[in-house]
Parts: sequence; C-alpha cells; structure tokens
Amino acid sequence: MTEFEPGTDLVSRLPLPSHVVVLADGKWRRGWLIGRDHEESGWTALVQYEGDDGTERTERLPADRIALPESNGPTEKAS
Repeated sequence: MTEFEPGTDLVSRLPLPSHVVVLADGKWRRGWLIGRDHEESGWTALVQYEGDDGTERTERLPADRIALPESNGPTEKAS
C-alpha cells in the first residue's frame, strides 16, 4: 500500500485545475491536474509537476498514477 490512494474515477471528477500528487520517475510528487481525456483504455490526466532537476514538466499520465495529497500542510514533522 502506498501513502496515497490513486483512483481512476478521481481524474474524472476533480475540477480543473486541481492540486494532486503524481507518480512520476518512481516517486510521488506534488503537481496540478490541468486536463483529462477519456480514452478507450480509460482516463488519462494532463499534469504539471516539478522534476528532480527543478524543471517544470507537463505530461499525460494514466489515472492510476494520480492521487489527492494527504493535506495542504507541511510534509515533514517537527522533531
């Protein structure tokens, strides 16, 4: 089980744009859902996120790689 729970219907029901997390390059990243298409194979999402090199990326991902963020608060706990 991952820390986020992707759902294929999530992409179809969120307003555009929406803050999401995307599974890209093997890890979950914060990003924006900016578009969507329903294809024969299911929903795909047009998303923007920042890569490891700091460059903004825009790409289409399958809906099962899109999830809602846990919260809008800080992601690190204070020690």
